[in-house]
Amino acid sequence: MSKFYYGVTSIPEVKVLARRVRDALGGSDAVLSQMIETTCVETKCGMFPDSHPEKLGVGLCQHDQIGLDDIQLNGEQRHFDIVQNVFGYDIKSVELEDLAYDPLLSLICCRLSYKRIPESIPKDLNGRAKYWKEYYNTEAGGGTVQHYLESVEECLGKEWA
Repeated sequence: MSKFYYGVTSIPEVKVLARRVRDALGGSDAVLSQMIETTCVETKCGMFPDSHPEKLGVGLCQHDQIGLDDIQLNGEQRHFDIVQNVFGYDIKSVELEDLAYDPLLSLICCRLSYKRIPESIPKDLNGRAKYWKEYYNTEAGGGTVQHYLESVEECLGKEWA
């Protein structure tokens, strides 16, 4: 039996939470896949513990202060209102440590982060891997497209693609 971290108990739970977030904030099936796959590559769907939470990524989707600041300063109020009304979170009051053990809040911030990108999320797995690398992990991050693909296969199986 696998051990889970970040307040999540199973991969099916991650999928349910991601669907709730997608349904509230909108998006295609590709958006749902991108969020779930992001958890795969960032924390193996919650099965890989972060050994340095105070200086690296925080929570299920591995947020950092710069990303949270970007969401809070540049995100759209209408999205913040949806989050407040549906989930009860005041995004502008969220602090980085709030994301550590709240997988729903981490997925909400993941979706809000992706919402800031004008380009659409690709429908295919390889496209989403490149999208993640360019916009979520960025050139500064150590992740690779290959790592994304391998992480998704490891967590969700070959049939996912």
